[in-house]
Amino acid sequence: MDNENKVPTIRLYVSIAIAFIWLLFLAFWLFYYASNYNIIQNIGIFLASIVIVAILEVIIWVPWGIKQK
Repeated sequence: MDNENKVPTIRLYVSIAIAFIWLLFLAFWLFYYASNYNIIQNIGIFLASIVIVAILEVIIWVPWGIKQK
């Protein structure tokens, strides 16, 4: 099998793990910490967590995408 057509399984598994960890974080946040903050602060935490997940996914997938060009 050609190296260029190889499926990036490690990257795929890490992306899935990041998604599950993010969902667990949101669940724990909602159950244990969300009541201590107002709605605007909770929305800010949610948006910040999305930004962090997006940065991690970009760090994982952009180098692979550049190699595919």
